[in-house]
Amino acid sequence: MAKDGAEAESASAPKINTVGQTLALLRFLANASVPMGVNAISRELNFAPSSCFRILKQLAEEGYAQFDARTKCYSLGSAAVMLARRSLDPTNTFSYILPSLTDFVAQTQASVGFWRRIERNRIVLAGFVESPNLMRIHMSVGQRLPLFIGAVGRAFAAELGLTDDQISKELTVLRWQSPPDHAEYCRQVHDCRKVGYAVDTGNFAPGVNTVATVLKDSMGALNFGLSAIRITGRIDAADVQRVGEELVELKRHLSATWLAGQ
Repeated sequence: MAKDGAEAESASAPKINTVGQTLALLRFLANASVPMGVNAISRELNFAPSSCFRILKQLAEEGYAQFDARTKCYSLGSAAVMLARRSLDPTNTFSYILPSLTDFVAQTQASVGFWRRIERNRIVLAGFVESPNLMRIHMSVGQRLPLFIGAVGRAFAAELGLTDDQISKELTVLRWQSPPDHAEYCRQVHDCRKVGYAVDTGNFAPGVNTVATVLKDSMGALNFGLSAIRITGRIDAADVQRVGEELVELKRHLSATWLAGQ
């Protein structure tokens, strides 16, 4: 009977290697709304209970899963948080440039987002410094966006040298709160090439004004973006220009110091 049970278990379990099973378990724990036991998890994933238990036990020993001895249930462990944080900024660039970003926030009263290019057409918010104002913008670190959206998207388009036709093609797949006119977006990209910063007023998010620029890493790859964010109505055209010029100066400083020494 034991042999028959083992054969049945083996026949019903999917043919996935241990790495694939481990990743599937981590994804499951990350999305689970409540802690769950081994049998429930193995049923949901169609894994052999013995394999599920073995991997969960190893994950718990390393801190990537949390085991509750009272309920015999598993949830995602705290070690996964550290792993995720590291993946946002593998070179720890945000920590290096944080003092300069903090000074910029104090001077401009604008919140600042630090973006990292993670794929051909995606960026992730790898760091954020809030302004000291009572009314201020907050963004969640880890947020991912299309590369060419918002002010930082215009800045990337400008630095990458996209033509108007290429820009229009990219814009067709973007979803905005208030979509910009293609011709206006192209004009703003051309302006960014002249002054070094781009502006988004209410297109990405209603009531929000963003000024942005982009940075190259020490290897010359265009991998970083900086966005200064203020509430619309608390910043006029003169303020936008001042923040933009301060942002360009910050870019020069970082390129000559922190980023050059990575």
